[in-house]
Amino acid sequence: MSDRDGLDRARSSILLAGQNHALQLALGGAPLAQVLEVLVQTAETQSDGSFLASILLLDEDGKHLRHGAAPSLPAAYNAAIDGIAIGPSVGSCGTAAHFGHSIYVTDIARDALWADFRDLALQHGLRACWSTPFHSKDGSVLGTLALYYREPRGPSENDRETVKLIGSIAALVVENARLYARLQDLNHRARLAADAGGLGFFTWEVESDTVTWQNDRPYEIFGIDPSEGPINARRFVAEFLHPDDQPAFAQAVASAIEGGTAFHFEGRIRRPPDGELRWVEFTGRLDTEARAKGHARVVGITADVTSRRQAGAQ
Repeated sequence: MSDRDGLDRARSSILLAGQNHALQLALGGAPLAQVLEVLVQTAETQSDGSFLASILLLDEDGKHLRHGAAPSLPAAYNAAIDGIAIGPSVGSCGTAAHFGHSIYVTDIARDALWADFRDLALQHGLRACWSTPFHSKDGSVLGTLALYYREPRGPSENDRETVKLIGSIAALVVENARLYARLQDLNHRARLAADAGGLGFFTWEVESDTVTWQNDRPYEIFGIDPSEGPINARRFVAEFLHPDDQPAFAQAVASAIEGGTAFHFEGRIRRPPDGELRWVEFTGRLDTEARAKGHARVVGITADVTSRRQAGAQ
């Protein structure tokens, strides 16, 4: 094996180890900035100091680039370009994000794309920059991965391979992080709406009779303190559900499980400490993914409907 082959193997090993580390961090819930910094440092480590790497993220507005990770670039430079608007002649990164393809600037001092940022770059010893956008699965730009050089030059074949590999992982972790953030935001909004409407969220694992309440409203409905923990089905029937409504509850559960249909039950509970009667309603559905795996899981909401029942009786 030649020295060249040995060097290529060493670089490939560094890239693979860095990718795996970044993915493990992402799967473990590490902050996106930490994952991106690992990717940037991985790229720089295998370069033997020939370049400094940077990841910028396209803002949700699709018009501005935000700092992602650039641990080796001067902090003042990172701060200056954080939030720049993309466009047809906004350095390497802003232009790459605007057009959606790689931009090679081999001499920042002479290239028109850097007219507005030339002095800033040269002040920090940056003479060339290659920027490549990375994309989501639907083809939209998520951000840019840039390599900065301290002398006028273009990227080597090794640099191209590095950008290809690191960029693909960056796209994966950024898209997944944004998807997770959107889901978290939707869950948060749903809980706020449920709280405002007096609704309680629950998840019920039928076989183990384990109930999880996603907000505090059920505690209020049942008149208990949150320190008592969620009420499972057995305790609900034994301590709260009116005896006359117990057969209907059992039938509602059986119908949902056997038929794979929506779960619905309305009945009376006795609230502690004085046994006050209240009407409660449960509306949910059988989780189809869990059912396909042989598990019975009901996801739904509960509400106090005493006022509605009383109004209907008048």
